[in-house]
Amino acid sequence: MKAFYALVLLVSGCISNRPSAINAPADGAEYYQHNQPMAVVQSRLYPDPQGGLGHSQDPDIRVTDIKLTASYTVLYLTFGKDRTARDNNYFGTSSISFNPKAVLASADGKKTYALLKTEGIPMTPDSREIKNDEKVPFVLYFERLDKGVESFDLFECKSDNQNSCFNVAGMNIHNPLTPTASQN
Repeated sequence: MKAFYALVLLVSGCISNRPSAINAPADGAEYYQHNQPMAVVQSRLYPDPQGGLGHSQDPDIRVTDIKLTASYTVLYLTFGKDRTARDNNYFGTSSISFNPKAVLASADGKKTYALLKTEGIPMTPDSREIKNDEKVPFVLYFERLDKGVESFDLFECKSDNQNSCFNVAGMNIHNPLTPTASQN
């Protein structure tokens, strides 16, 4: 019995009274969840350490992430009606689609990159009916930006009385012409 108590005392002597480690980021940049599957659904946490998500005249569209792969320039977007807009039929329905002729254009306008495929949103003439209180995440795949093109715009179409186009200006991504020393 004494051996049992000695063992209990020995084991309890190894238990720390410190609070357990919290999985906290080392710095603010770790709050950004780059390349995570949920990045499609969740917006970046602000302040965004990489920036460059651009701005749209349509308050219903939002770029949540931009990624370069070996083959594509990938844009993650969310469509969702603004509940606070005065002229919104928030509880109605609408249909959305994406123009297959959409392009990314370099900031100087000298080069464009074609849309290759979409996920989560059909290409016109097909469309998807959505409730106006629904948030729709979707992904657009374009030709990969040339090295050195770091500022660009998304041009889907020209908006008119019938259609609101998902145009986004002023997007940026790190895409140097030559690799930096840390990438070698």
